[in-house]
Amino acid sequence: MFTTRRPQRPTTAPVRPLPRALTAVTALVVLAVGVFVFTWRLGVESSVGDELVYRDAGAQYVDGVFTYNLEHPPLAKYLVGLGHLAFGGTLVADRLPSALLGILTGGVLFAITRRIAGPRAGLLAALLWYVLPLHPGVVEAHVGRQATLEMPLLFFVACALWAAQALLDRATWWRWAWLGVAVGAATATKLTGASVAVVTLALLWRHRATPGRALGGAVLAGSVAVAVFLATYLPFGAEGPDAVRTVVQWQLDHAGRGAVQHVAGVNHAFPPWWSAWWFQAQYLTWAGVVALWGLALLGVVAARRAGLVVATALAGFTLALVASPLKLPQYHDVWMPPLVVGAAVALHRLVTGSSGSRVVATAAGLVLLALAGQQGLNVATTAPADYRLVGAELRRLPAGSVVVSWADTGALQRYAPDLVYIGGTVPDCTAAALVVDTTIADRIPGADAAEWAAQCGASPRGFQRMQVLIPSRAS
Repeated sequence: MFTTRRPQRPTTAPVRPLPRALTAVTALVVLAVGVFVFTWRLGVESSVGDELVYRDAGAQYVDGVFTYNLEHPPLAKYLVGLGHLAFGGTLVADRLPSALLGILTGGVLFAITRRIAGPRAGLLAALLWYVLPLHPGVVEAHVGRQATLEMPLLFFVACALWAAQALLDRATWWRWAWLGVAVGAATATKLTGASVAVVTLALLWRHRATPGRALGGAVLAGSVAVAVFLATYLPFGAEGPDAVRTVVQWQLDHAGRGAVQHVAGVNHAFPPWWSAWWFQAQYLTWAGVVALWGLALLGVVAARRAGLVVATALAGFTLALVASPLKLPQYHDVWMPPLVVGAAVALHRLVTGSSGSRVVATAAGLVLLALAGQQGLNVATTAPADYRLVGAELRRLPAGSVVVSWADTGALQRYAPDLVYIGGTVPDCTAAALVVDTTIADRIPGADAAEWAAQCGASPRGFQRMQVLIPSRAS
């Protein structure tokens, strides 16, 4: 006895494919935008904070010295070190691996989105990735333009989503192994990268008709991930096991003691649950956050089964960010790969839908276009700023002068190394200068530059978000 199956309704209206030549030209234009965004004047922005640490660690690691910055796994620092070694040890050389991974991430997001909604949506995802701002830290530059852990992390997270999207269609042992490699590499970049393993839940649900094979594949992926993570410690030799214990214990201790962040005008050692959205709004604006999230959620719903991996990743990352006691500004950047994929799917479906849906696409698109335009302008006009300019100002002081720092002292020491830097918030008019970075000073209790200037007769000299106060009665 035969049964008939009800034909499935198409999830999208038929769309005439672009001519191959036009598709190729469009892809080249999108790639050119990515190359520009990630590499234009790459060595100009100030090098501060974590970037200085990772540059030093990477340079030491390629020299066989593994004693620095053990609180994070080593993979991204190997990449920074290889850039340092291969391209001459300049700031551009140190940043080049991150920039190249940023460009490649656009290609990975294209591949993911093409599987869900076709090549047009894929190109749109790559373009969104390239043009939308992503600078959650203290430096207003896309994380792909800094030699930090974030860009390698996002690349491996995107690769894990790519592998999972392929597994959603057809589960093979090599695809499970590919997923394990990506998850292991993400974890070997930052321990928080392990959160991308949440996509396994979507795969187990998708392949629930063959639970034994699905569970076996998940075990294979987990085993490969652990092996990849541990393999990154092989260069440490006999010190490898201690280094692994150190990174885990340090992160646990860090979560226990918290980290002071300035959120919505208030300092918090353990910021509120909504902090990740607040950090995101600092560079996307609240209108941009609403537009991006609205499109992404619409996209994963419209994609139905094909959007299961992206939806699971977005939900898992959100749960991790809300539940984590630590809420540093850069943690929320793991949202961007699934957000970009979801938003591209939604925009593609909206513009090929009814006139009403095209109105929605236009409204959201205009918000994102404004953000993209500002990001492009920021890249095009990249110039020495902040710490580099402050360093030039401080180098005018006599060697050995005492400078009070309410800023990134490590960065000041790089740009003006012959001075003595101290802390403290009580006005000290004998100090040669006070340096104020507003993104850091707002987390220091009692740091009042106006009071300092009033007591010491200092007139502040402005450098974008920074000030240098030189007391008139300094001795």
